[in-house]
Amino acid sequence: MAVNRRSAIKQLLYVSAGMALLPACLQHTSRASLTLKHISVDGDQEKMLAELVDTIIPATTTPGAKALSAHLFTLIMMDDCYKKEEQDQWLSGLKAFEQASKKLNGKSFLESTVAQREALLTTMEAGWNNKDDVSFFYRTTKHLTIQAYTSSKYFLTNVNVYELVPARFKGCVPLKPITRKIA
Repeated sequence: MAVNRRSAIKQLLYVSAGMALLPACLQHTSRASLTLKHISVDGDQEKMLAELVDTIIPATTTPGAKALSAHLFTLIMMDDCYKKEEQDQWLSGLKAFEQASKKLNGKSFLESTVAQREALLTTMEAGWNNKDDVSFFYRTTKHLTIQAYTSSKYFLTNVNVYELVPARFKGCVPLKPITRKIA
């Protein structure tokens, strides 16, 4: 059977395209929804962070922190506003937080129940003054979550209505004379 050059080149292109796509097919972690400049977070870590902020401020009659994208705010602030050393410490704390969840609950933070997540956060609150990476990660994430929530459009228009000028001008108010008795 004779192989012509055109079919050989076509088969070579199919094989090379398959080899180029193979690593993407074998990748187990998902991609993050944000492209960050200074820190690298995969999709699973982003999901874990979303569940963490939702555990910090859960949804009740008002939306929770996850619904207001506080986890994305946290990632952007960490990427843009923190020093390289703090970013590295936060990233290592992120990984150590997942390990702490596996140690305490026997499963990852995403697989844990709400009660197990709250128990882990209670443990983190007890070690608030620790100087390790996990405590830094939790403190920073909690601070940024609260900042994201309280500066969100929903919070400022529905919960704590923001007024541009904090006082009202009332131009036509009758004055009452003040009478003082001098003793």
